[in-house]
Amino acid sequence: MATYPAPGLPATDGLAKELWDNVQHEVFMSLHDPFVQGMAQGTLDKRAFQHYVAQDAYFLHYFARAYGIALSKALALDDSTFEDLSGLLRGVHEELQLHGSYAAKWGVDMTVAGTRPSAATKAYTDFLMNVADAEGQDGSVAEILAAMLPCARLYGFLGAALAGAHGPQAPDQAPPAHHYWEWVRTYSSADYLSVPGLKERMFERLAGKEADKAKLLRLYRRAMQLEAEFFAAQPYSPPPRRFSALVVDFDETCTAKDTIGGLMRLAAAAAGQQGRATAGDAAWVAATSSRLAADYVAAQGELLGRLLPEGAPDAAAYDAAGLDAFLAALSDFDAAMNAPVEACGILRGSTSAEVAAAGAGLQLRPQCREVLSGALGRGIPVHVLSVNWSDVYVGAALAAPATAAVGSSGSSSSSSALPVRLAGAEGAGPAVELRCNSLELDGAGLTTGALAKRVQSARDKRAALAELRSRLPAAPAAAAVDGASDSGSDNPAALVYVGDSTSDLGAMLDSDFGVVIGSNALLRRVCRRFGIRILPLAAAPLDPRRVPAGTLYEAVGGWAEIRAFLFGVERPGQEAAAVGGGAVGAAAVGAAVGGGVVSTTSLPRVLSIAGSDSGGGAGIQADIKAVLSRGAFAMTAITALTAQNTHGVSAVHPVPPDFLRRQIDAVLTDLGADAIKTGMLPNAEAVAVVAEAVRQYRGAGHRLPLVVDPVLVSTSGHALAEGGAAAALLRQLIPLASVVTPNLPEAQALLGGEQIVDVEGMRRAAKQLQAMTGCAAVLVKGGHLRPPPPPAANGDGEGNGGAAGAGSAPVSVAESIDVLYDGSTLHEFRGPWIHTGNTHGTGCTLASAIAAELAKGLPLLPAVAAARAALLEALRASAPLSLGSGVQRPFHHLHMLAPPTPPPTPSAAGAGAGSGSGALARVDLGVLRRQLRLYAVTDPHCNQKTGRSLLQAVTAAVRGGASILQIREKDIDGGDFFTEAAAALKVCRAYGVPLIINDRVDVALAVGAEGVHVGQSDLPAAVVRAMIGPSRILGVSVKTPEQAAAARAAGADYLGAGAVLPTGTKDTDVIGLAGLAAVAAAAAPLPIVAIGGVSGANAADCVQAGCAGIAVVSAIFAQADAEGATRALLAAVDDALAAQQQQQQQKP
Repeated sequence: MATYPAPGLPATDGLAKELWDNVQHEVFMSLHDPFVQGMAQGTLDKRAFQHYVAQDAYFLHYFARAYGIALSKALALDDSTFEDLSGLLRGVHEELQLHGSYAAKWGVDMTVAGTRPSAATKAYTDFLMNVADAEGQDGSVAEILAAMLPCARLYGFLGAALAGAHGPQAPDQAPPAHHYWEWVRTYSSADYLSVPGLKERMFERLAGKEADKAKLLRLYRRAMQLEAEFFAAQPYSPPPRRFSALVVDFDETCTAKDTIGGLMRLAAAAAGQQGRATAGDAAWVAATSSRLAADYVAAQGELLGRLLPEGAPDAAAYDAAGLDAFLAALSDFDAAMNAPVEACGILRGSTSAEVAAAGAGLQLRPQCREVLSGALGRGIPVHVLSVNWSDVYVGAALAAPATAAVGSSGSSSSSSALPVRLAGAEGAGPAVELRCNSLELDGAGLTTGALAKRVQSARDKRAALAELRSRLPAAPAAAAVDGASDSGSDNPAALVYVGDSTSDLGAMLDSDFGVVIGSNALLRRVCRRFGIRILPLAAAPLDPRRVPAGTLYEAVGGWAEIRAFLFGVERPGQEAAAVGGGAVGAAAVGAAVGGGVVSTTSLPRVLSIAGSDSGGGAGIQADIKAVLSRGAFAMTAITALTAQNTHGVSAVHPVPPDFLRRQIDAVLTDLGADAIKTGMLPNAEAVAVVAEAVRQYRGAGHRLPLVVDPVLVSTSGHALAEGGAAAALLRQLIPLASVVTPNLPEAQALLGGEQIVDVEGMRRAAKQLQAMTGCAAVLVKGGHLRPPPPPAANGDGEGNGGAAGAGSAPVSVAESIDVLYDGSTLHEFRGPWIHTGNTHGTGCTLASAIAAELAKGLPLLPAVAAARAALLEALRASAPLSLGSGVQRPFHHLHMLAPPTPPPTPSAAGAGAGSGSGALARVDLGVLRRQLRLYAVTDPHCNQKTGRSLLQAVTAAVRGGASILQIREKDIDGGDFFTEAAAALKVCRAYGVPLIINDRVDVALAVGAEGVHVGQSDLPAAVVRAMIGPSRILGVSVKTPEQAAAARAAGADYLGAGAVLPTGTKDTDVIGLAGLAAVAAAAAPLPIVAIGGVSGANAADCVQAGCAGIAVVSAIFAQADAEGATRALLAAVDDALAAQQQQQQQKP
């Protein structure tokens, strides 16, 4: 079993150990920092180590000052404290002498006067001085030690951990020969490790008198966070780890123990309820549970006795064939052992709501939910593969918000619910994809005791992982392990599997990084037998291609260490001493020392890194105006000064790379950023500086969308970048981009000169550039495909429309088009062409506006649509503007300001769904269209007739396959509605089904439902859109094409059209299939669902009329078998959609 050596851990079991245990996240951020790993592996470049030595020496001078201040305060304490502090101060001077030897060897100026501290170093020294200088009483020495202990203990831990992970694995092995191993040897030595032990014992003695232990913990945690930020600030940014997916087991991986017992306890509870058709009473359940467990243990013991006989030698090398045979036999056994459970009926008689409630009460391991949520937030797909018997049980456990949970960090917090959906289910937004078995239900909604088997064994997990990997981009060919360097080309995106048992073993070995968590003894026994090595996670290389065959990595620090491995250094968003996520001033430190909480409000922040345009139309000037007009805060780093006006560029003066980096650091280490936009980068050196800064900031755990506008030539045709800049963009910066936004000449230059003359060429260029660089998305702007100007036009220019559509019609004479490719799907944005000469800076403006929308949290597709809509309005309003006499005239960014309230006018919105200026739906219409296939609408009268509760009805519908569900309750109090909707939301979330609330906006917002549906007599759609914001789904009931057009302009995301046929639930006018087709045509491109009298029998007619799906009430909820009815309806709709698609493909 891999462990981190005990010599690096606290020497006492008192308060020092308690503080250490509460900052494990911060500890592992340092251990897994690329700079620290680079030292241990010998891949660090000389410049980075020189910088580190100088910065650490600067820090140690202030560390010695803090000791001196503590000494002066210790005069009033006992003699032993004074003597200990004196010895520690001498130790600091000895450490400075060690650094002096480093400095001589590496050519470093170690004087304070000769060293310019980085922002991270200055933050740390400011913190120490503020703590040490604080006016304190008798306990102030303990406070100073609380701020200084983390440094000493962390270095001892890092030295011991790195020596164990990268040093000799056997007595006869030689230590690494690279220069940096001396650092590891120094801080893992017994001489050094005595220092933190001495300091901790003294701290324990003094802290016994300290009343405010909470303050000591705040100081200790802040210092440990600053240590992590100090390492992250070193100028070393090898290609970071990238992750294609995170796959995890559930029982004893996400949870600390097996949870099957909870399902057994449910069976016992069901047996005690009257009217439940269980297989026996509670006593029978208890006895049967014990018998099943004993039978399993006995049968497994007999199997393992045959497969792993005592006395058989362990393999000297990885025995893949032997392991495969073992896992095949084990898989057969595990699958067979489910049969007795089904046969006895012990799982019979529970409702899905009871199963979900039991799951929601399960306790996850500390920081597990934070890791899964953090991965989703960073765009890493998350999958759970579990052999558990109930997907509802597991889904509810994962989805349940953690309320006042105390993790290993020691901080109490509340987290929002984690979105979860079943594998293969449609859903809006990222969610944990769950693949698991399920408990089958009877017509009354009770478990039958039978299992729907999906994942039962190691074999099933390996197959599921293989299927998942087949859907991921292919990784480059494996690199040579011997002599390979982590600092070479970009690392391929890695698939990580986290598991704890033998059922996970094959999948872990099949992944790029197999991570072991927990202490399963059988897993380790099997690994020894088949030659599988388990190393500390700190030994994992940056490049997954360098992982030796048959090697797993153990997260000794649990999910806190996995979090650091995946995300690197994360800065606390709400820490009192970390306001803004960067440098710490005296006021912030004072708040931390005094225990105060700094109240903050925030704006979306965009850092523009671009050149200055003295004419004010493009460059940094356009970026600032565009960002501000879209409601974000603009910050800048100037790459070059230009002399230009409307006639062109007459001079370019690039900024020195070092000064460019200083600007970027000054912004990011203090103000932070929510998005970065780059424009003119005048040379390859500037590109390298920006790429390194982005990598470091992202490596510190920041969500950081990057918009790259590859400015190479000005509007007037003047070159703005030196030779080599384009190649550097392709190699270093564009691969990091969330979206790159070339115009046609720039796309041609980046692709080697291939001409782009039409929309098909734009599509091809977008795909080629994305594939070449691996960036997240490419937006090819079509402003250079100019139509002939009308006779009255004043010049020519780029037009930008605000509508996003999926059509592929050719560009018309009055149409502009941009093409977005996101790695899987092409999206086309079309809009009217604005004939004007006032187009200087349109590219800069569009990219900056996109960055502003991304900074607000919008997904890429609606962010682009919003930015285009705003730009279109500015160009339209600026058409008659006259500024300058040249060919590159500017426009007025004031017209990009969004109106305070929706709705947009139809002319500004184009044909898009709420995509006009100031109102934009975040919803991906492609995803929503698939979700609308089967729209289940609850009805209280149906539920009353069938004897179901609302929750039972909802559960039956989503289990049957309803792809979206609406709760419609007309005669119910708000409080009762809230309670029922909240319960329904839990079930819907477990199945990945969006929940819509009919009419009641207040209830939808209160429970956090995905959307609201309103009718013509309810609140106006535009008012509802203003209330729910751009992120929730808005549906509107319509009967006529005019109502459809009005709803679309008001910001609706989908429409419910009908009644198509007479219905028993509403007395309403019938529009028929012809009326349905007319509404569908007027609503385009919004999806619509047919409602009123629709069923499986006429689903095909509704689809042919233009519907995305059908909305049904009694066809589901009035049926005795609601789940079966739902399943049949979904099959009918899917058959109709498939037939329609086949017909369309056959058309010439």
